[in-house]
Amino acid sequence: MNPMTPRASMTPEVITYALPENASGSDAFYHDVSQLADELLETTKGEKAVSDFVSFTAEHELELMSNQVYVLEFLMIGVLWRSYGKQAAAFHLRGTSLLTRIYRLRSKGKQQREAVNRVKGFLNTTVLAKAGTTELNIHPDHFGKLIRWLAATGEFEEECKRLNIWKAYLLSKPLNESISFLERAIRLTDWFERRSVIVLGCYTPNVDSFREHHAQSLKWKENLIFCTRGRVEYHLNMVGAELMNRAFRDCFLQTKEKKVLLPICMRLRGEIGCRAVRVEDGYACTGCVKECQVNQMTVLGKEKQFQVRIIPHASTAFEQLDDRRKGEIGIIGIACVLQLISGGYKAKSLGFEPQCVLLNYCGCARHWHPDGIVTHINLNRLKSLLES
Repeated sequence: MNPMTPRASMTPEVITYALPENASGSDAFYHDVSQLADELLETTKGEKAVSDFVSFTAEHELELMSNQVYVLEFLMIGVLWRSYGKQAAAFHLRGTSLLTRIYRLRSKGKQQREAVNRVKGFLNTTVLAKAGTTELNIHPDHFGKLIRWLAATGEFEEECKRLNIWKAYLLSKPLNESISFLERAIRLTDWFERRSVIVLGCYTPNVDSFREHHAQSLKWKENLIFCTRGRVEYHLNMVGAELMNRAFRDCFLQTKEKKVLLPICMRLRGEIGCRAVRVEDGYACTGCVKECQVNQMTVLGKEKQFQVRIIPHASTAFEQLDDRRKGEIGIIGIACVLQLISGGYKAKSLGFEPQCVLLNYCGCARHWHPDGIVTHINLNRLKSLLES
């Protein structure tokens, strides 16, 4: 386990986003995000692309998901286009598929991870984060260019898998219909960006200032692009997590076995440090600190019949399930905002039935704070997801 001891705080520093620490305050967040998800579904009601995409996936025998997920992906296309169009327009690096394979080596061990991160930090600073002066043309070919840029960053692996299916869908349509599709996705993003600031902006007060103040210190770092993602992407992930929870909930409740996977930044260590023990699928809490939420969740798990596992890194959270076990294990992933959508996609693709709970704030030493801040969740939210 990481020997660094995060500091605990009753009023944690707001680094980028924060939900109120008291239960009623974070309950208000979940009410607000549910309201915005409802507004998004109402705004896109009758969107022809969503119903057409259902037919396309069925015709090509692709994995079928719910309309809620397809609405999320329709919005995601516009958000990523708006957020990274200028970077993608200026992008000319070849060998994106090779980079994707190289990035996967990070999960093979410490030495490989350090070497890959050096390459990633160099490319982030010299190539990928540099924006051009022009936007992408609204054209399916340029949608492909955006996907190549996203893949080259190593931050959107799961999203790119989904976007490539949408790209195939667009290429199956007449050019004028494809262009109209992209224009509608971008218009939806303009609405969402304005509306999400009104509904969720109080929870993301420091995103812009963090990006501005850390622009120089993040240069040459492998997490440059991850840590400088915009406010609208925080709001997209918040709403996306709500929609995914709704879409996957019935399957989750039907699973035979349930696990809660949480990050190491949640550990509250005593004088002797965290005494969690290594097990096959992560680390298991031994109850060394009564006040630690990991301990509290572990006690709850014994009562409610679910396992709790501490996961050192998101890349080690899941392994491909045997076909015979697919659909039998439900997981509740606990993560900070920017990992919610990708984590949901990855869990689903590997055969798990996912739900998620948002960390009340970010605080890990790897990305957000030099000393690390112990993070928390709304335990009421966790309990509600476990109830049928």
